[in-house]
Amino acid sequence: MRLAKLGFCHGILMTIFSSPAFAQGDVAEGAEIARESCVECHNVEPDGPFKEHPPSFAAIAVYRSDEQVYGRIMFPPLHAAMPAIGYLLTPDNVEHLVVYIRSLEAR
Repeated sequence: MRLAKLGFCHGILMTIFSSPAFAQGDVAEGAEIARESCVECHNVEPDGPFKEHPPSFAAIAVYRSDEQVYGRIMFPPLHAAMPAIGYLLTPDNVEHLVVYIRSLEAR
C-alpha cells in the first residue's frame, strides 16, 4: 500500500514538473516569498553562509533537483521540523519558490 502511494505521488510530481508552467516560475517572486515565509529558519539569500541544518537555499540548490525541492516544500518528512508550508502557498507561489531556490545553483 505504501509503495502504491509513493508511486502515485511520483506520478503527480512528474506530471507537474513536465509541464511548461513549472519552468515559467518567477525568480523575483520566489525570492520575495522566501523572505516572507522561510527566512526564520533558512538562509534564503544567494550570498549568505552555506548552512547544513537547516540547509541554506544555496545548499538546497546544489544538492536537490527540482522534484526534490518541490517534494520537500509540499511533503516535508514527518520527523522534520519544517512545517508543510506548501499547503499555505498557492501552486503558483510554490513554483516561484522552487524556481528561485534552483536559480541559486548557478551562482
